[in-house]
Amino acid sequence: MNSQTRRTTVALLAAAALLACPPGSEAGDSYPSKPIQIIVPYGPGGSTDFAARNLAVGLERKLGQTVVVVNRPGASGTIGVMSVARAAPDGYTLLLGLNTEMVIIPQVRKVSYQPGDFEPIAIVGSTPLVLIGRKSFKAGDFQALREEIARQPGNYNFGGAVGSPAHLAGEWLKRSTALDIKHVPYKGGAQAANDVAGGHLDLYFSGILPSKALIDAGEIKAYAVTSATRSPTLPNVPTLKEAGLDDFVLSNWSGLFAPRGTPAPILSLLSGKVREVLRDPGFQAAMAKEGIDIPDTGSPGAFLEEEQGKFSRLIKTLNLAL
Repeated sequence: MNSQTRRTTVALLAAAALLACPPGSEAGDSYPSKPIQIIVPYGPGGSTDFAARNLAVGLERKLGQTVVVVNRPGASGTIGVMSVARAAPDGYTLLLGLNTEMVIIPQVRKVSYQPGDFEPIAIVGSTPLVLIGRKSFKAGDFQALREEIARQPGNYNFGGAVGSPAHLAGEWLKRSTALDIKHVPYKGGAQAANDVAGGHLDLYFSGILPSKALIDAGEIKAYAVTSATRSPTLPNVPTLKEAGLDDFVLSNWSGLFAPRGTPAPILSLLSGKVREVLRDPGFQAAMAKEGIDIPDTGSPGAFLEEEQGKFSRLIKTLNLAL
């Protein structure tokens, strides 16, 4: 074999090796080699932040690498989401996003990202909303609350981040009951729940985590949950279906996402490790204690498509434009 033939053979073997090694496999083999960030597009203290911090602890153990949670609130969560959409697709910047930013907001207003800008890794948690009211309400149940508000139309309000499930639930309540209540925008659930306790806000469809301690302490009143059945965390609080609003079922879910273009080996690794964390009894117990369910959604991509269709129908029914 002459030198020219040898050079040709070496080149062909090198090309074959490249074809046999899928793009990103080197990144997958060495990943993770530095700390990973999980961006939470809301302030600390809410259900999303709680889920992210518990997930980070579990992933640290599974990956053998530091995982830190970074709160980046603002603009109904879209600031944090856009920061991840623009991040390098290398698996070191992830997003724990809510259905608010990932499904609802792109359907009702112009934003600088779309759900297609992300790779879904897993749906992490789901929680019903609980309708809370300030303790100065005389009403002890939902029907009495409805009658109390109806006697003074236009004098009451409800809170919620713009485009969030809490906002949609409030608008849905208005439509379902013909109550005249006004929407007050909020940046996060913890602040809104605290303002209900302080008497600065009348009503709020809260996640269970920001409001449970306030409910238990008698600082706010809990009138109904938005799940199909009662929440084990608030077993004495009826559902809105029990109150006569049969179609009123809504949940708040969070999912882990990576920027579009993240190599497949990294996504596969993360997906597998997250599934291990979600199956961990300690993680499940911590989430359940705060009223957060771990849904069995199957493919996160298929779940997202289903949710986009559901919220699209709801937005059209409410004629909601932001």
